[in-house]
Amino acid sequence: MVSGGQGVDVALAGQAASEVSSEVSSEVVVDGPIGNKLAGTFLLPEGASPTHRVPAVVFITGSGLQDRDETIFGHKPFRAIATTLAQAGIASIRCDDRGFGKSTGDGKLATTFDFLEDAKAQVAWLRTRPEIDPKQIGVVGHSEGGLIGLLMSQAPDPAMNFAVLLAPPGISGGEILVGQSADMFTKIKVPPIQLAFTLEKHRQLIDAVVANADEATLTLAMRALVDAQLDCVAKPKPPEATIESTVKQGLAQVSSPWMRTFIALDPAPAIRHIGVPMLILFGERDVQVSPARNLPPYQEGILDCPLKPTIVIIPKANHLFQPARTGMPDEYAAIKVEIDPEVVKKISDWVVSTTSSQPSSQPISQPTGPTNALPSVPDASPRSSP
Repeated sequence: MVSGGQGVDVALAGQAASEVSSEVSSEVVVDGPIGNKLAGTFLLPEGASPTHRVPAVVFITGSGLQDRDETIFGHKPFRAIATTLAQAGIASIRCDDRGFGKSTGDGKLATTFDFLEDAKAQVAWLRTRPEIDPKQIGVVGHSEGGLIGLLMSQAPDPAMNFAVLLAPPGISGGEILVGQSADMFTKIKVPPIQLAFTLEKHRQLIDAVVANADEATLTLAMRALVDAQLDCVAKPKPPEATIESTVKQGLAQVSSPWMRTFIALDPAPAIRHIGVPMLILFGERDVQVSPARNLPPYQEGILDCPLKPTIVIIPKANHLFQPARTGMPDEYAAIKVEIDPEVVKKISDWVVSTTSSQPSSQPISQPTGPTNALPSVPDASPRSSP
């Protein structure tokens, strides 16, 4: 997710489905860029074989290192979607992010573009599988994963054949972070003058990061933001040592390769060059990637795009597409539904409809032996935070 473990709002706190026996769940390893090994779950629907090739999707997680199920407070939304897709005849692969869970590599040094290459590697791996139709491979990306899916969709040479984007950014990362501050502080009824001051301090920090300012300038900007945020939410203020620790943590976040890349990355050019069928979903009550800020760039950008995506706002849904009261992150753990079943059904129905309408490729020859599917191995992915 966009603001999750790597967010800048340092003063704010932020029915698992099971894979049924008629499907084949395999523990696999995909060769990623620069020698990384991406460990994941390959889920095949019943009946998939070299003589009955099926469509498939790659799952792409949001920001902050995540496991293959995008596990959040015990919820496993990616596993729920993958299971429903398999029941509808769609295969999938979902991998732990590089450097997380069972995957190797250094995720802390990776940027959005590195995770893009990891997703491309998974698409390439699916194209080698005899059970998968290589002309019907798509992605399901959430938040930053949706942005990656957008970047993969670019005409005239998209990396896949279709995409489902869940809460994808439509504005730059810097604008998203300031917008998150605005929405969250508005939700807790911060007075307008104080809110405006805090947002200005946030913009000044973002500008300093984009300008590649020196450490002293970044430290001053971060301290000003932390002080302003604490004035909004903490009375009395915490001890000075706590504030200094918060500033230090914030500086580490904005100095990371991922954050510097994310803050400056603007999706607008990519929106104008969508080259595959696409379903875009936003949660009405999402305060991390709000539809009020992130939907208009899609509506405007696709005017010049020959291939128009389907865009839907899910009523009352938060950033995780749970039915929510406020949409604030502090509700995520308390909501018992891991992802609205209607959202899962909408995704599944759209993927089935889209792949059914696309021409499929046929196997070159009849199989001469068993397929390469491995025995089912239970997941042991660690929990990640939103």
